[in-house]
Amino acid sequence: MGQLESFLFYYIFTKTPTKDLERNFSSWADELRTISQIAEPAAQREQLDNFLAERFQKNMAAKEPELTDALKRYSLYSMQQYRTRYLLAKLTQFVDMAYKGLKTPGSLGEYTVLEIEHILPDTPSSALLSAFVAANPNARYDDCKNKLGNLTLLEKPINIVASNDFFDAKKDEYRKCKYYLTSSIAEIITVGQNTTISRINEKLRAFDDWTATSIDKRHELLMGLARDVWKAVPMPIQ
Repeated sequence: MGQLESFLFYYIFTKTPTKDLERNFSSWADELRTISQIAEPAAQREQLDNFLAERFQKNMAAKEPELTDALKRYSLYSMQQYRTRYLLAKLTQFVDMAYKGLKTPGSLGEYTVLEIEHILPDTPSSALLSAFVAANPNARYDDCKNKLGNLTLLEKPINIVASNDFFDAKKDEYRKCKYYLTSSIAEIITVGQNTTISRINEKLRAFDDWTATSIDKRHELLMGLARDVWKAVPMPIQ
């Protein structure tokens, strides 16, 4: 299931035409039927692994540059909002699994009901807008606020309180979030050495301020997590 989800992620988030997917699955159906008829389990598994490597992994590898480009340019309105929510939910779940040392994901439903939070507010006060423009003269506010790096998931009560405030005030609210991908924006929690927490911390970072550069750095961070989440053979942090 993980391999299929990763394969579909590559195709959907690169906006590959549906007809291409249909053509692939139609041509692969006979191969899968043949594999399903192999009686010996070890031989069947070997053939299935070969099929995944030849069909899924090679196709994903070919689309890697295209996906990288799509994620670099990704913003809130790149795709339908439910797909952006799915993207953020999977990244958030992945970090939580690593933080808690879990190897098997639970339901994604817990994450897809969370609010999409604009760290740089969607509707800023005039004071906040003026401060951002002064500190980031070469950046457009509307472009920055919708970048993937400026988006995170947050419980609704906290999102209401954080609202359109300055980043220094928002950080106090982010610390209260139960989801580590969001709370780590404000603070990285250190627990021991060579632990699941220390290893996921290597992929995260906290921020002292929130500028156009900060947004770009977090955008890169999320792209790195995406590469860990969606690959042909998922490798959770041990």
